[in-house]
Amino acid sequence: MDAQKTRELIVQGKYESSKHGERERESDMIPVEKLEQGLRDCEVIEEYPDAPRGASCLVLGFYKQEPVNAVCTIKTNPE
Repeated sequence: MDAQKTRELIVQGKYESSKHGERERESDMIPVEKLEQGLRDCEVIEEYPDAPRGASCLVLGFYKQEPVNAVCTIKTNPE
């Protein structure tokens, strides 16, 4: 997975949250702005090339020194 491409897509607003991701974000009370800001400078910390829903990775970023993480998958054509 490419952290740079992940960051670019987040900055451009070209991402979707899964139902599971939204439930997790809401249960952790993480505002969308905090998630987006934190992931604008994310780094890949673990890769899942054989994930059932397609290759994905765990990314970590920071929002005002608070850690923000997410599992990301880049679609074949993210446009």
